[in-house]
Amino acid sequence: MTALASVRARAPFRFVDYEGLVVVTGLRAANLQELADQLRRVPGEVVHHHLYRSFLAHRYGSWDYPNDFATWVAEALGDRALAEKLSAIEPFKRTDLEQARAVVLEVVEEHLDGLAGVPWARRGFEFHFASGHYLELPTDREAWSVAELHEGIAHAPLSSLYFHFHEAKLRGGADDYSRWLEAEFGASAEVSRLRRIDFYFFSLEELRHRILRILEGHPEEGDA
Repeated sequence: MTALASVRARAPFRFVDYEGLVVVTGLRAANLQELADQLRRVPGEVVHHHLYRSFLAHRYGSWDYPNDFATWVAEALGDRALAEKLSAIEPFKRTDLEQARAVVLEVVEEHLDGLAGVPWARRGFEFHFASGHYLELPTDREAWSVAELHEGIAHAPLSSLYFHFHEAKLRGGADDYSRWLEAEFGASAEVSRLRRIDFYFFSLEELRHRILRILEGHPEEGDA
């Protein structure tokens, strides 16, 4: 554990749980052109759900396509090239949802322009658009030190990790853990390393593992 492990903060880190329900819209796309057409007009919450919250559905193990659009294109249409392009968007670098929507549309439309025909999904493999109704649920779990933060992250639901890391980046550009550490203990190697995590292709469980290693003071994976 780091040298700050047992130093008591002035104010605690308060863990929040993040839970909700998936809401089916009734809208669907059977081919790539229909996907583009629907993307132009679905509510922003639908785009948010498929582009950002796919991490909540995929919590364990490695994955190739970190958003629902890329996964459908790869699995239902068999278009690995487009799936790779959609995977490369990294939406958490774009906090403006409409800008993210425009980028996805641009990738799909440019790809369509280069095709001789419109690829269709087999019956039963259509893309079904959904949104989600999620709530931030305050808890009585607190951390007053780095050691307690480590313990809390180790045992928190993965949806809480998503809220404090992924959703936090959309709210303010940095995760809640590093913001608290910086506010309470000042700039540190741990703050810098947390903010450098290239988390986009990590499952939530893999992300938790990396965060805990940073708080324990281990060298970054891949270092000598």
